[in-house]
Amino acid sequence: METTTFTQSNYINDYNSLQLSLPLNLGIKIDSNSEVVSFLKAIEGVNLGKYLKRDEGRGRKGHDRVMILKVILFAYSLGERELRKMEELCRNDIRFLYLSDESTPSHMTFERLMKNYLIKDIDDIFFEVSLSIGNKMNIDTHIQYIDGTKIEANANKNTFVYKKRILNAREKLFPKITELIIRMNMELGYAFPYHYFYCAQEIGYMLQYLMETMVTTDTEIVYGKGKRKTAFQKYYDEFMEYYTKLDGYEYWLDIIGSERNSCSKTDHDATMCATKMDYYCNTGLSRPCYNAQIAVSDGIIVNADLYQRAGDTKTFIPFMERNYEYTGKYPEYPVTDAGYGSYDNYMFCLTHDIKLFMKYPMYAKKNTTDFQKKIYNAINWKKNEFGFRICPNGEVFNCYLHDHYENDGTYLKIKQLYTTEEDKCEACLHKQECCKSERRVISRDVVLEEFYAAVDENLSTEFGKELKKQRSIQAEGAFGVIKQDMKFVRFTRRGIENAKMEFLLVCLGYNLKKFHLHRLKEMKKETEISIIN
Repeated sequence: METTTFTQSNYINDYNSLQLSLPLNLGIKIDSNSEVVSFLKAIEGVNLGKYLKRDEGRGRKGHDRVMILKVILFAYSLGERELRKMEELCRNDIRFLYLSDESTPSHMTFERLMKNYLIKDIDDIFFEVSLSIGNKMNIDTHIQYIDGTKIEANANKNTFVYKKRILNAREKLFPKITELIIRMNMELGYAFPYHYFYCAQEIGYMLQYLMETMVTTDTEIVYGKGKRKTAFQKYYDEFMEYYTKLDGYEYWLDIIGSERNSCSKTDHDATMCATKMDYYCNTGLSRPCYNAQIAVSDGIIVNADLYQRAGDTKTFIPFMERNYEYTGKYPEYPVTDAGYGSYDNYMFCLTHDIKLFMKYPMYAKKNTTDFQKKIYNAINWKKNEFGFRICPNGEVFNCYLHDHYENDGTYLKIKQLYTTEEDKCEACLHKQECCKSERRVISRDVVLEEFYAAVDENLSTEFGKELKKQRSIQAEGAFGVIKQDMKFVRFTRRGIENAKMEFLLVCLGYNLKKFHLHRLKEMKKETEISIIN
């Protein structure tokens, strides 16, 4: 066989240009086990277009908004949250090329969609997509495992503002203002009123009057070394200093509000929280955080929200109301840890026909050996047939004193105060260890004790034990996947609305990931059945 020799100088032996080949449809090239196939099946039947209606206007139509939203949701299911990374994936990843119909949206396209649409409609989108996934997986939403965690906000941890410090500083400032007003009245002959509490506006009126007086009397305002101030200017400068401080105090108190005790100067909606000493927080310092709450049913997050409270107790009722608002029902079995057990939460469950499977603060501790050794703690005292406590000395605390009312929550709480006979504590040999005052007084909340007894009974059954075990697996496990696998340990957006949108997108990504694993499992079962048959 003859060998052909090319003598042309322009012939290239390493020619490597790409030639177009069939198939042109990218969907044929994607494997049936791919995440994008599971994603499209998960949102099948969900009308995302109703949340993305475009206002009438001139100009270019732009990218398809439903397509952009699908790209965002699919990226979050893969743990990709950076907008520039989404832009890169739409140019290079075959899954995103197929999902975006080979269009190349920029990172600002994603940002505009999130800013203009997702912030206001993210709640509806979350519940509709989660409900679609739940229906396809046949999950039971009557049982919800609820838990919360603190996720650090996008704020500097050293820019904290505490309400208590502001109140204390303002309290110390009031006497100084009173002293200054009295001095000015005596020296200048004024009759400005003085009292215990002042506001910045009131001090502003005094400043305005002093300024008008200096203007009408042609008083020269001087500053600097060697300049002598007039009495009007001296008082004006001192009041201006107090006015500036009071105005700053009122500004931060208004931002913090009545429900919180702190905030951050970088992100006003974030609350300073004492984060745990774990893998994600090795210092144990207070950080600006949001309280993230989730409810998990059969591995799917069916409810999620952000709160500005540091504790979980007062998030339960609004969290349940949120579930009712978007689903039309309350969960029959909400299973929580001891952080949610309170009088208000139990009363809410009772009035809405919700079973009591929520631990209370002393549920586990009261049965520990170390706590039972504290014989002078009234919780460890035995009760007689009438429910009255019996101290270690054998005295019955059945002498009624009065009722104590607490109306700081949603429901009125009544405690009954009891003591023993007047001379019993005085003659007791263990008085110093048992009571700090002359007589030991213990409180008894009959309603709360009945709630605790119902919780003990429900959680002691085999069904209750299984619910306790599943709560640790599902609720805490979901946060473990979100933090460890999806690398979501800190918000990138500021403000509670933006942070809430980000968190709900992460929860949707988690649900889409769970649906993909569920689909692969079902496909494996079908394959095994077909092989057997």
